Amino acid sequence: MRRLRLSTFRRGFASTLGLDVISRGLSAVATVLFIRSLDVEDFALVVLFLNVGQFAGGALTGGVRMRYMRTEAERVSRGDPKPTSFALAWAASLALVLGATTLFMALLGLLGPDGPGPGWPAFVGLTAVFTAGHASIELAMYHHQANLGFVRAGLVGISRSAAILAVATAAALGAIDSGTAIIACAALAVLGAAAVACVPLAWRTLRSHSVATIRGDLGRESGWLTVYYLLSAGFSYASIFTVAALLDDEAVASFGAALRYIAIVLGPTPALLAILRVRTSQQDIVDSAEAQTRMLLSWIRRAIVPVVGVLGLAIAAGPLLIPIVDDGRYPDSVPIFQLLLVGAMFAYITMPGSNLLMSQRRFRLLAGFYAIALVIQLAALGLAAELAGVVAVAGATAAIRASETSALAYLATRVRPASKPPPVPIE
Repeated sequence: MRRLRLSTFRRGFASTLGLDVISRGLSAVATVLFIRSLDVEDFALVVLFLNVGQFAGGALTGGVRMRYMRTEAERVSRGDPKPTSFALAWAASLALVLGATTLFMALLGLLGPDGPGPGWPAFVGLTAVFTAGHASIELAMYHHQANLGFVRAGLVGISRSAAILAVATAAALGAIDSGTAIIACAALAVLGAAAVACVPLAWRTLRSHSVATIRGDLGRESGWLTVYYLLSAGFSYASIFTVAALLDDEAVASFGAALRYIAIVLGPTPALLAILRVRTSQQDIVDSAEAQTRMLLSWIRRAIVPVVGVLGLAIAAGPLLIPIVDDGRYPDSVPIFQLLLVGAMFAYITMPGSNLLMSQRRFRLLAGFYAIALVIQLAALGLAAELAGVVAVAGATAAIRASETSALAYLATRVRPASKPPPVPIE
């Protein structure tokens, strides 16, 4: 049984990585097309749109999504025949996006008819549409991963990248001639891909679960997970938002371009996280604190040499390759890229930490940790931006990221699991 399980995860990692490489390749082409075809102002708008949408999707719906995935993955590992309701999880995710958007627009409306600037209602509305589509696709991917359908999950992710690439191609060909039109097309394209991925899954469970089950499926643990994801998403995207708030369009474009390059270089990350999310939800890991500690320490020992070697090469190659990609338009993106990769090294080496804390059901600990970390980060990033500019923001981000991931790994080896629910009998 154990040999079969491990081989399943090895195959899952290989297929997830391979399909994710394709997805990231499509994203890379889209990034180059945007950089080369848009002026600084429009590219900065696209960067903010994509980052705000991804941030909001993770912050608002990450708790529901993770609760659903871990419940479904543990159900599969224990052999329970009753599926977790995808329809309820999807409905809850969309409701959170709609509620947050309505509240945000109401608050901005208090500033007057122009809000923070002309065109803000369109930007907020289109970002909400993109957020709903992005979060829905992530939920569909989590569903397939929990059921060990890693190939299906990868294909769903490719559909999202293909939708954005289609928009970037149209912009490069001149078919879309403004930043607002570009983000409108991207929002609708991603939402369409989400509908294709999610409607069939929701229909399968819609009639087999009553609305009364929503409290059990999305209860108190989902609440703490939502708080955790709100704070951790804020932590992850604080850098680009700080740059946008305190610096100019050139800095936003440079930082945004570097983030896109980082996403390309860190190709294996989504595949590794997908496997870890499912693996740490399996019965043998959930039920054993010793197995959790062994897993983390083994990961660190095996990862440290190849991670430092590969990312070290990426740091060295950045000054040679980035000017070719952007034609020298954003020189600051080179040192930003190099500094962010230093933080990424620590994230790779300690990657199982947060997932193991979830296996220990320490959601309050995670939420409290990120509440403190976010306050420290905002203070440090604001000071760096005011004193030294966008490259200093990248340096502060790298140092804080290294501290964050190392602390989570330490806590995962020191905190004992909370009481767990009794195993579900296999009928």
